[in-house]
Amino acid sequence: MANEIRLRELVELLDSTLDISPATEGKDAPSALNGLQVENDGWVHKVAAAVDGTQQTLEDAVKNGADLILLHHGLFWGGLRPITGWWRRKVRLCLENNLAVYSAHLPLDIHPTLGNNACIARELGLQNVSPALESHGVQVALVGVFSGSLLELREKYAKITGSDVTGHLVDPSAPAGRVMVCSGAAGTEIYRVHERGVNTFLTGEENHWVLNAAQDMGMNLLFAGHYATETFGVRALADLLAERYGLPTQFIHNPTGL
Repeated sequence: MANEIRLRELVELLDSTLDISPATEGKDAPSALNGLQVENDGWVHKVAAAVDGTQQTLEDAVKNGADLILLHHGLFWGGLRPITGWWRRKVRLCLENNLAVYSAHLPLDIHPTLGNNACIARELGLQNVSPALESHGVQVALVGVFSGSLLELREKYAKITGSDVTGHLVDPSAPAGRVMVCSGAAGTEIYRVHERGVNTFLTGEENHWVLNAAQDMGMNLLFAGHYATETFGVRALADLLAERYGLPTQFIHNPTGL
């Protein structure tokens, strides 16, 4: 059958590309459980991609004929729990509809070309980009130079994420200069960002005390939303599989508004 690829082959490619192995398990939250989380009958014809493994997202994947879904936040963020009630419904949905689930959290955030941060930096047009901000033994952010003003940076950040950008700009007309990008809920790293001499920080999820800290320190801080800043990586992974194997793919958009 055309465009019928073994699940094992796709998993091997994804694991290799993202450097997911037993040796790297300690570099992420235990509940991330990076890699293949649920297997199907061994074949893939259509790929879905989404940020979160919610019930609605899984149902949408099944409805659209996917037999593999790529997630950033996988099925096990709540940790171990009895397979009852709502949790049983999610597991049963995957098993009864032959839906394989593959998840990549931190490995996808930090990937140098497919990662959320790399995609954001590229679409913003940052120059002289380099890794920054060590956590879990890896560099989790990127820093680069934006050639325009802070106002132009905010407008472009809103455009590429499709989000209402909030935060604090000391002087919107001033040059943006060196900018650090770290998707998701990285705002709590603001003190470490400031210590590294970076005065403009772009992240995802809004945080009350972090905004106050930015104002106190005279830092520029922009929030575009946790969800909105983490759609890039899974879409890039789906594009990789489409280009490599000719598989049809679909991004399932179920925003949280956060």
